[in-house]
Amino acid sequence: MTTTPLPSGATLPLAVLDFVGIEHGESAHQALEGAVRVAQAVEAAGYGRYWVSEHHNMRSLACSAPEILLAALGARTTTIRVGAAGIMLPNHAPFKVAETFRTLLGLYPGRIDLGLGRAPGTDPLTAHVLRRGQQVDVGADFPGQVAELLAFLGDGGFPDGHPYGELVSPHRSSTSGPRCSCSAPARTARASRRSTVCAPCSPTT
Repeated sequence: MTTTPLPSGATLPLAVLDFVGIEHGESAHQALEGAVRVAQAVEAAGYGRYWVSEHHNMRSLACSAPEILLAALGARTTTIRVGAAGIMLPNHAPFKVAETFRTLLGLYPGRIDLGLGRAPGTDPLTAHVLRRGQQVDVGADFPGQVAELLAFLGDGGFPDGHPYGELVSPHRSSTSGPRCSCSAPARTARASRRSTVCAPCSPTT
């Protein structure tokens, strides 16, 4: 079997979604460094994207803060898109997510992906702690959270007179927002969508 090398600068329409597992006998530091090496390897192979997930209170998974790992991945790769698949939006304030990913985009323009999910990424008790004990209907609240996040990212902004309209996340005026996708069912994504930037999550496209 023979293979034809990719032209210089070309990428394959393939991606890796890494849960950043901690193998037996491995430390969290080793697992995170391993994730960086995987990203570097798939970048060298011509892959287009490398995404990491958000999970909490799990001894076997090292990535509870994907936004921090993304900063390291961006610094130690050069061309591959890096992203979160996804940020579990019910665990976070939409404005803070917008600020975080705008900052990442300021560091690595054109290379940041933001995937969103509505699951907690953990057990019920940890979800309760992450959400500061707030009791909400996640399914009903999620479309509004996504719409709010997209507005903070600059996807059309808020309507005139909206109380959040004066808030600005970093770098909003100088760059377009990160590519964003949702892992919720398509009907939820459509309900929350302000533009075609939000669609069912598909890290291989």
